[in-house]
Amino acid sequence: MVILALILGLQLIGRLGSGPEAPEVLAGGAATSAVTPRPVRPTPTAYPPPTVGAPSATPRPKPKAGSPDRSLKRNSLYGVDLDGTRVSCGITVRRAKPPLGNAELAPYLRSVLKCLVKVHRKPLAAQGFTVTEPKIKVYRSTVNAPCGRFDQKGAPAYYCSVDQTIYWPATRDDGREAYTFARLGYVALLAHEFGHHLQAVTGIVNGYAQQYAMADSRSARYVLSRRLELQAQCFEGVFLATVAGSVKLSAEDREELRAWHGFTGDEDPPKSRRPDHGSSAAQLRWLVRGLDSQDFGRCKTWSALRSQVK
Repeated sequence: MVILALILGLQLIGRLGSGPEAPEVLAGGAATSAVTPRPVRPTPTAYPPPTVGAPSATPRPKPKAGSPDRSLKRNSLYGVDLDGTRVSCGITVRRAKPPLGNAELAPYLRSVLKCLVKVHRKPLAAQGFTVTEPKIKVYRSTVNAPCGRFDQKGAPAYYCSVDQTIYWPATRDDGREAYTFARLGYVALLAHEFGHHLQAVTGIVNGYAQQYAMADSRSARYVLSRRLELQAQCFEGVFLATVAGSVKLSAEDREELRAWHGFTGDEDPPKSRRPDHGSSAAQLRWLVRGLDSQDFGRCKTWSALRSQVK
C-alpha cells in the first residue's frame, strides 16, 4: 500500500486499502524497491470509507466567489506547477536497511513531515488551501483509530482522513518487504501518505466519498479507489522531484523505486488481492508523471481514461 507511496517514479503507495468493500482509511502504500533480493509483497491496507469519517454524499454547496475549487476534475490544486522549483529541507535520508529503531521512527517521520509541509504550504495557499500538518502515530501491536483497527500485519502505513493522522506500524520496517529495500523508502512512503492528506485538505477525499456512495457496483468502486491511490502516487513524485537535491535523488534511486513498484501492482499475488491500487505499470506511470513534471495538473487521475488507471 503500499503506496500509498516514487521516484522512480513510483510512489509508494502501494497496497493501501483493504479495498472498496471497506474503504475506511486512506491507506498508505508500500513499495518494493530492491532490485535484489526480491522483496515480499506488502499486504493491502484500508481506504477511508465514505461513511466513516469521510464526508457524506449529500450535494456540495456551490463555492463562494474567490474560494478554491474543491471538485475532483477541476480542483484548484491542479493550478500548482512546481516545475523547476527546488526546495532545500535538510532531510537526512535514513536507509531502510537496517531499519530504524522503534523509538526513532516517530521523531524521524516528523522531521520529514516538516519538509513535506514546507514544500506544499505556500504554493497551495496561493490557490486558497490551508495545508495543515497531519499527526504521526507510531504504534506497536494494534491501535484503534477512527478509521478502523490496525495491526502489524497489514499495510506499512495508513492515512486516516477522519483525524488527519498517519498511522505507522512499528514493526513493518523490520522484515524483508516493501519499503525496507529502498534507500528513499521511508521518505517516499511518508510522501505517499501525505499525498492522501493533500487530497483531504483540498476536498478530493470528499468528492471521492460522494462518488463512492453513489457507485452502483463493486467494479465502479474499485475504479474510484485506483484513481485515489494513483493520484497520491503522482503527488509523491512531485514532492521527490522538488526535494531532489536534499535527498540526492539518483538514477539508482529511480531504479530501486521502479523495481519496488514492480511488486506492488494489483496483478501480483496473492490472488485475493483486490484491484484497488492499479497495476505496477500504472503505479509507475503516475509516479513518473509527478516526478518528471512537478505539476499537480498532470495528476488528474479523475479525468483520465479508465485504461490509464487499471
